[in-house]
Amino acid sequence: MGDTPMKRFFLCIIAILLLSATLLLLPQNAKNTPQEATTDYVAATPKPTSTSSKDTVTQKPGPTLDLYSRDKDLPYDKLFITKERQHNKSGDLTLHIPKLALTEPVQDGTEKAALNKGPGLYEYSQLPGEGDRNVSIAAHRNKSRNGVISEWFFYYIDTLCEGDYIYLSDKKQIYRYKYDKTTVVEETDWSPIYSQGVSCITLTSCEPIGVADHRIVVRAILDSIDKYSKDYIYE
Repeated sequence: MGDTPMKRFFLCIIAILLLSATLLLLPQNAKNTPQEATTDYVAATPKPTSTSSKDTVTQKPGPTLDLYSRDKDLPYDKLFITKERQHNKSGDLTLHIPKLALTEPVQDGTEKAALNKGPGLYEYSQLPGEGDRNVSIAAHRNKSRNGVISEWFFYYIDTLCEGDYIYLSDKKQIYRYKYDKTTVVEETDWSPIYSQGVSCITLTSCEPIGVADHRIVVRAILDSIDKYSKDYIYE
């Protein structure tokens, strides 16, 4: 059969049918083609990063403001006397400072008679615990007799430094405070015993030795609370 118009017509029909079949198959093949993986994160929205517990310290409430009294002449929200402080008695707390080889019952108050017996708890101090509590304690560094200066409770308080610990015990619990800083302030500056926004202990004494026209202030931050034990090792 030669190259006739009829033959060319049939060849064209076959070509059209083959092309149509191919086009019909293309969508099906496209569905089976692997697609590029996508992500749920948009570049402009960074993923949140985890935060260590040291960076997110949650302060528990401090002493409930069940107040015994306030003084209108002092900062209203910084210095106050709670009822639990009012009920505290000499010897209810014991102060331990291993670096100074000191273990002394804490006296009630900072009057001369109290400080002659040992470290004394400021009237405006809070008691130890979690929250916004500043346990403020004063003590003499030296005593002088006939012009001779001798060492006393806080004589070496200026040697406390990073890595040192200060402890308070109350026969129920032991509070460990980690050294934070040492400062020197004017003798009329009460701010070191203000509520500090953290649980801490503040030790104050005269500075310099033999002159006492300033106050040396050591602050340590609450580090841990343990159940009281007479066998506890203070170090």
